[in-house]
Amino acid sequence: MKVFEAIHQMREMSKREQPFSFSFMSFSRTKQTSDGIVNVNRGLLRRRPAKDHSRSQYEPLMENYYDLDAQADRRFWQMLLLSFNGQTVELQ
Repeated sequence: MKVFEAIHQMREMSKREQPFSFSFMSFSRTKQTSDGIVNVNRGLLRRRPAKDHSRSQYEPLMENYYDLDAQADRRFWQMLLLSFNGQTVELQ
């Protein structure tokens, strides 16, 4: 499955409030570090905020999500998505 196809399906499922699993490689751009692979068992993507000129130019490359098990808002880089509902995600 291609990364943007997976993101599209994640958004559609989130609109229906249907949780899904996914994994991604963590990466902090500010620290230039990774904590490895993050597995989310039950998550939902959050809606993107309205256009805000104070946001980073990199914001469109990230997805905001809510981890239902951890009860926490988080985000990940789209291109670092590794799996969605048990299917491997490919960049191209």
